[in-house]
Amino acid sequence: MNTLNTFGQQFADTLKAALTQADKTAATLGHDQKVHVAGGGRTLSFAYEQLRNAAEYTEEHLLVQRAVRRFYKRLFLTRDPKLVEGSGEELLVELTLAGYLENDSIAVTTLEKINELAPKYFEAHVAYNKQTWAVDILAVEVERLINDDIRQTVFAQFAYDHFLQNLDPSVISDKKIADFELTLFIAVHQALLKSDMATIRAALLRRYQQDPTTSAYKHTNEMLDRLFESNITEKTFRTVSRRGAPFRILWRLIDEHEDLPTLLSSREQFLSAYEGQIASEYSQINRRINKGIIKSVIFLIITKFVVGVAVEVPYDYLVHGAIVWLVLGINLLFPPIYMILLRFTLSLPGQANTQALIDTIDTLLYGSEDAVTLRKKSTKKGFGMAFNIAYVIFFIVIFGGATLGLVQLGFSIVHLLIFFMFLSTASFLGFRLSRQIRDVEVIDGQQDGVTIIRDFLYMPFVAVGRWVSDKYARVNVIAMILDMVIELPLKTVLHLMRQWAAFISSKKDEL
Repeated sequence: MNTLNTFGQQFADTLKAALTQADKTAATLGHDQKVHVAGGGRTLSFAYEQLRNAAEYTEEHLLVQRAVRRFYKRLFLTRDPKLVEGSGEELLVELTLAGYLENDSIAVTTLEKINELAPKYFEAHVAYNKQTWAVDILAVEVERLINDDIRQTVFAQFAYDHFLQNLDPSVISDKKIADFELTLFIAVHQALLKSDMATIRAALLRRYQQDPTTSAYKHTNEMLDRLFESNITEKTFRTVSRRGAPFRILWRLIDEHEDLPTLLSSREQFLSAYEGQIASEYSQINRRINKGIIKSVIFLIITKFVVGVAVEVPYDYLVHGAIVWLVLGINLLFPPIYMILLRFTLSLPGQANTQALIDTIDTLLYGSEDAVTLRKKSTKKGFGMAFNIAYVIFFIVIFGGATLGLVQLGFSIVHLLIFFMFLSTASFLGFRLSRQIRDVEVIDGQQDGVTIIRDFLYMPFVAVGRWVSDKYARVNVIAMILDMVIELPLKTVLHLMRQWAAFISSKKDEL
């Protein structure tokens, strides 16, 4: 079959209409007056943002949203509605100086829309006292005004419609799933676009036309809170994620190709472009992993330095009367070195996976309608209790041997806790990087002796590291310190400097 099937044609038509509308909007905004940012502080602001992002270890596509969130979180602490009104210009100044926006790139009409949003969500913040219902949503909506990408909306709807039509809910649970459509929507955004909860919440509220002025806003957010914490949502996410590799490559192609609807009209040209995108994605994954290793090393060094100053050094002086340099050195150097060694165990998929990706997307867009149905299959493997018991025994032996060795080097219980906490964190960061490879795999990757040993040794630490990461994300002490000790004074001083420069400029005009 050389022509698009019904599902593929609907996707191509919707995407074409969306791109046409986006071009018209861009042309209109292109003629509008732009916001110009003048003043110093660009170097300091940019340098601080790099440090802040390293401390938080945020996905790159969420950096602007998080910067906007920090701005409004800081502003809403004043509880002054007059400061919130007209705050959009100061936000754009901060984002431009931090390097997130190019100067003279945002239309004045966009600034006006931002200024309309802020007071509305400030009232919600005061009324509900929940940042996830106000500050987080405001940050998403503002970022959407700055970087609106309608192609992402079309792609998400396309993927959602596919899974809604073809995914048998019994694959996820033997019981009937309440709110399956909402659960699937969350899973698709998490698995395929790596959206955070704020982005998904904002998309759902927008989808059902719920904003802080509606009476159902509180009820809807409470329902979403329950869904985000649901085990069924987590299982749905894993199911979609495991089947999502062809969609992720398609999204990259949409994101990077200017005229995909025309390309879709020719099966041969599309599949050739899709194959090229797979090769490009493999190359980008390789670069992202290398960059991720560097970011992880910086993150571990920053957090370890803070823990060392705050806990380990005072503990050594209190208990031993001096710093135990060997222990401190091992705790400081081992996690980064461990991260670097993990890099050598990560390898990209082969040609068999590439062909499987091409065959899957070919069937999805050009094949018969019945061929794309996702059949129910069990993901449980009957390994039995013996494997689990053997694994636990082997791990206890290895863990116990490592603990005894560290004790011989002078580690106390506090030092051991710090060591294994950072080992677990590094393991989880390495596992997250390996998921980038897993995200483009249709068939299971080949396991050699090195990867088998790696997975055997570090999977329990990955589980602990995930728990530590979840707790750290909720109470990020390092980020809080940076926000209070550096960001608040820095942004305040830079703001006063800009006001002073404007004052001097006005005085010059009077002469």
